[in-house]
Amino acid sequence: MGEKTFRDKFNAFLTKVLDKLGFDTHFSSEKREKVPVKQLPARAWEGVKNAAYDSKSVFFNKTLAFDKPLFVIVIVLVVVGLVMMSSASYAYSYVHYDNSMHIINKQVVASIAGIVAMLLISTVHPSFFRGKWSYVLWGLSLILLVVARLMPEKNGVHRWIELGPLSFQPSEIAKFTAILVCATYISYHYKEMNVTTYKNHAAKQKAAKSKRSKYFYGLGRNFQTAVWPFIWRIGPILGLLLIEPHLSCTIIVMLIVGTQMLLAGTRKEYFLSLLALAAIALYLIVFLGVVSYGRTRFETWLDPFADAKGNGWQNVQSLYAISSGGIFGAGYGNSRQKYMYIAEPQNDFIFSVICEEVGLVGAIVIILIFVAFVWRGFSLSVANPNRFQKFVGIGITSQIGYQMMLNVAVVTNMVPNTGISLPFFSSGGTSILMLLAEIGVLLAISRESPNKIM
Repeated sequence: MGEKTFRDKFNAFLTKVLDKLGFDTHFSSEKREKVPVKQLPARAWEGVKNAAYDSKSVFFNKTLAFDKPLFVIVIVLVVVGLVMMSSASYAYSYVHYDNSMHIINKQVVASIAGIVAMLLISTVHPSFFRGKWSYVLWGLSLILLVVARLMPEKNGVHRWIELGPLSFQPSEIAKFTAILVCATYISYHYKEMNVTTYKNHAAKQKAAKSKRSKYFYGLGRNFQTAVWPFIWRIGPILGLLLIEPHLSCTIIVMLIVGTQMLLAGTRKEYFLSLLALAAIALYLIVFLGVVSYGRTRFETWLDPFADAKGNGWQNVQSLYAISSGGIFGAGYGNSRQKYMYIAEPQNDFIFSVICEEVGLVGAIVIILIFVAFVWRGFSLSVANPNRFQKFVGIGITSQIGYQMMLNVAVVTNMVPNTGISLPFFSSGGTSILMLLAEIGVLLAISRESPNKIM
């Protein structure tokens, strides 16, 4: 009884604080979509489903009632990622930790913990993350990003919070936070985002006289509902990421939110205007020195061989690894570039080691597994009838898809090196834990999708 009373008081206090900040329209009963509390499998093998119900199999009906193809794809990515990291990391681990299994052991533990978290979170109804709790997580993310900036510098940046032997990157939590707060806003204000409002009939007539007048009037009016709400929610996160500095995560967050806005119906002319402003801002950030290493990496990207033993070392060694792999690769465990030629082969440049060991064919197979994940994630998310769940699923799927594409582009020198990790493959306990936790949310979303396959 005491716990219930405390929870009620805390929820009332939280709602009051958010109301003061202007979130009252989000939580009004008029705008809140009705979400059924109890969800049952939408589609399943009839015989299996009936047998499960007859035997009162709570575990099967509630815990495993998600999309099985998506789950299998994720498990394949985790297993293949661990296998490839085992090969890519042992030389680095031996040199730096005097134990060739140091990195892979930590990654295996984090992966197991992540899979357990994924299964547990998949049983939580996605509506739990909607509304006030998404803003609580938003506030927590901002606090953690500030704390990370105050932590001692590591490798020239302030990205980690260290607690004794443990450390984690708040930026991984910030990505998920951005997805949630934007999906929450879209779910409550979808109509306002897609309709240009007018102060009065005269203003509407004036805007209708010419395309030019309509464009600029609409740009000003829709900015209030389709652009500004995203700026003030995501702007603080982007600002704190930039001062770490963490340019790659900044770009990923911008891409995720941009995808959500575009698919939510933000009119293309307004979206393109915002995209142009973001490109200009990014250019100024890189070339005016806001991110100290930005200009150097851009110049290195243009010609990495001009300074092959200096700033271009990582890019050049990555290209050597990819080219020496050929069509079928040198064989698992036979990479040469991982022996301290590539600076951290278990991290951002693990894909170059993959190309060297399994060749072009193996690399394409891995990319196709990611493509299958993105296709399955979008298929389940877009078909979901609940708007909040739809855009959370789109955000999570976009995050993993964008990270994969940009990582491959970086190691092949198609874009400047921004330090983007390869999901499920690059080392990092925080990364794999957060990825699998997000997949847990995506699996929960898949339960209510008409496209779910048991």
